[in-house]
Amino acid sequence: MSPECAKRPAILERETLILSAARRVFLELGFVSATMDAIADMAGVSKQTVYNHFGSKEELFASMVRSGCKEILTVLQMGADRGDPEQTLRSMGRRFLEMALQPEKLALRRVLLGEIAQFPELGQIYYRSGPAFLRGQLAEYLEKQDRNGFLVVADPQLMADQFVGMLSVCLMKAELGIKPEMNPDERERYIDHAVGLVMSVTRPGTATLPGKPG
Repeated sequence: MSPECAKRPAILERETLILSAARRVFLELGFVSATMDAIADMAGVSKQTVYNHFGSKEELFASMVRSGCKEILTVLQMGADRGDPEQTLRSMGRRFLEMALQPEKLALRRVLLGEIAQFPELGQIYYRSGPAFLRGQLAEYLEKQDRNGFLVVADPQLMADQFVGMLSVCLMKAELGIKPEMNPDERERYIDHAVGLVMSVTRPGTATLPGKPG
């Protein structure tokens, strides 16, 4: 059992409460102006309690970003041994866009991206805890599918980057206000295309990209 699963429900509930409060404070004040005092007040706990769970504001921010990715990655965990990568990728794509295009998450990213010039480390924390974490887990999934013979993936990390990148154009349009809302049919169009391209170059017997060297 993982350390996280072994935690008492009360501890997990408190951490969830703090993460939710942190999200609201970061959205209202930005990362630079947010304080652990403000987050503690929003959560209704002591500042020491926040520090007991998250040792610093940076660690709290990283945990907040990572928690969103874990919700997306649930579909990979469920499909890891199922042997149906096409359906698993489709489900992940849906979950990714559902979460990434939520108005609150879009607003928070806009606030944070505007602060990176003032606090360059913020970009590194966000990337490690968000995009890099998500793509790393997807790469592990693709590598396992390759080992099990369900896919032929010469470079799992590159394929993971490209799959998420194909969907991220929807996120970019929303963040820039070009297409702030996307209906389910539009999302499915992007997901179908991204999954179709991945399967066309990784499906055993039909893959068109070079496989692993012998």
